[in-house]
Amino acid sequence: MSMLSLNIGTQQVQKQSLVITPQLQHAISILQMNNLELEKHLEELAESNPFIEVKAVNSENKRKIDLDFPQSSKSSGISGSFLDTLLGERPETLIEHICKQIRLKKLNKIDQSIAYRLLVDITPAGYLQCDTDQISEQLSVSIDAIEAVIESLQTLEPTGIFSRSLSECLVLQAKERGEYDAVMQVLLQKLELLAKGEFKELCTSAQCTVEEMKQRAIRIRQYNPKPGASFSHDTVGTTREPDLIVMRKGNEIEISLNRASLPSVRINLDYAEEIGKTPSNEEKSVEFVKNSVATGHWLKRAIAQRNQTLQTVATYILKHQINFFDQGIEGLRPLQLRIVAEALGIHESTVSRSTASVLIQTPRGTFPLKMFFSSGLQAKENDEGVSARAIRTKIKDIISRENPLKPTSDAKISSVLNDEGYQVARRTVAKYRELENIKSTSQRKRAHKLNELMEH
Repeated sequence: MSMLSLNIGTQQVQKQSLVITPQLQHAISILQMNNLELEKHLEELAESNPFIEVKAVNSENKRKIDLDFPQSSKSSGISGSFLDTLLGERPETLIEHICKQIRLKKLNKIDQSIAYRLLVDITPAGYLQCDTDQISEQLSVSIDAIEAVIESLQTLEPTGIFSRSLSECLVLQAKERGEYDAVMQVLLQKLELLAKGEFKELCTSAQCTVEEMKQRAIRIRQYNPKPGASFSHDTVGTTREPDLIVMRKGNEIEISLNRASLPSVRINLDYAEEIGKTPSNEEKSVEFVKNSVATGHWLKRAIAQRNQTLQTVATYILKHQINFFDQGIEGLRPLQLRIVAEALGIHESTVSRSTASVLIQTPRGTFPLKMFFSSGLQAKENDEGVSARAIRTKIKDIISRENPLKPTSDAKISSVLNDEGYQVARRTVAKYRELENIKSTSQRKRAHKLNELMEH
């Protein structure tokens, strides 16, 4: 059965121009939910359908999930562009909003991976609650690198996201408005005094008048203390369980659904039979029961389909990135949505939406599944390509072996890499060299001569 099989009981949609059934819309919506979102959605449905029972599995009540469904189904045949259009109708979440901006920043692979990892620790209000020491160990990167990425992410919209405190959030907004003067600085550093109305003490610290301080207080009331709260409900964060769990056994990995957070649906057939036999309004009762039970069966199939798709997509991604478990970010290989979609025979939009807010628990820690997508450079004899990080490492190696009196030019480095089978333009070499904080040819030559003079 195809991963995208959606048994909607009507003629399947083939083209964007055809009418989309409510069931198909619903199935697509379920496809993109993480476990917590799915649980809340099912609870809402159960309120209007008395025959649906939702059982959320937690650490105190673990059991096998009831996800059986018929093996016969038809392919949906949904086009990627149409799927994007349909899903685009729902409100944008904070995480989706941030991800779009991260892509536009065109960060290098390491910084991009750090950025996606930090998304795990974003609160619904937009604050960052993270342990940089833990992230450093998980990703095998320096704390300085993490702090640099945080600083970069704090330039994203809405202003104030990725702040570590209310004070930092308001400082970012004050700076954006051009209102971060000496008086405002003192006020935002001592918000507890403002809360108590201690204007005299604030004025003493800032060396200003009470009126000046009150004017600053009026201004910050216009700031947004919860910059992420204006977006639709979003559940990526440390407050929830991961959706998937990956176990490694040697060179093999096994990915499973997290049974501790995955909800299930049960249809109460005993209650349905009892209601169906009600003497009054018998015909209407029978019809109501029939439709409600049918909805319940369809819902179970849609959930099973969502689970199957998620597990299959995640398995492909993590097997491709198995080196990550030993090497951290350095081990990430190039991987794009398109490659996953083509390999699995599904639509690219399906891969994108099914991984949008998914968390996966690994031996290195818990990460957004999207972190494992990485851009790369194409090698002449390798269709899979080579990671940008690997190219940067090669550039550093070439420069480390150069004659300091005749530093290797970017053009020469490009030529060397091309001879080794990697298609890397001179401009790309220059960009990666700068990212590694390596000076230009002339600068390296001058630095060498200066060192010689100082030694003598």
